[in-house]
Amino acid sequence: RNGIPPLGGFIARMYAADKEYVKAKYNLGKLRDIENIVADAVGVSVPFNNYITGYCAFTHKAGIHAKAILNNPSTYEILRPEDFGMTRYVAIGHRLTGWNAVKNRVEQLGLPLTDADCKQITNKIKNLADIRPLSLDDVDKLLRKYGQAKEDNSHHAILENIDTPDQITEW
Repeated sequence: RNGIPPLGGFIARMYAADKEYVKAKYNLGKLRDIENIVADAVGVSVPFNNYITGYCAFTHKAGIHAKAILNNPSTYEILRPEDFGMTRYVAIGHRLTGWNAVKNRVEQLGLPLTDADCKQITNKIKNLADIRPLSLDDVDKLLRKYGQAKEDNSHHAILENIDTPDQITEW
């Protein structure tokens, strides 16, 4: 006897055993809604680290781990977030970020930055994140400002003149 498992954990186990059967039989995209209804009914919150539907369920942040997820998600994810109506998120505003994750964000934003640029920006992000984690908005502002400054070759000054995350927030 194992007790009463959480619904998300039970679904995850069934999905891992026979993905196609579970996808055909259940509307997996409704799992989050069901868990929220139950949580509201009993007056609790769904834990941030809850199976499948928690805030951090498909969040990745460590450098080599994030690189593997970006290259081939199945290296770390036995469950596909899309099958559950969820999305994968690679966090980049912290001291553990790697330059491949920053490069991926640069590509998402369509900025013409080189690998060397991404590595320099990553070092700045790590230094700033030692003070406090940066929001995605802060990182995007930094990347865009650096990209604009690169047009007139003043991009190095952008990184040199930022000492705290608050300076980015003020832009």
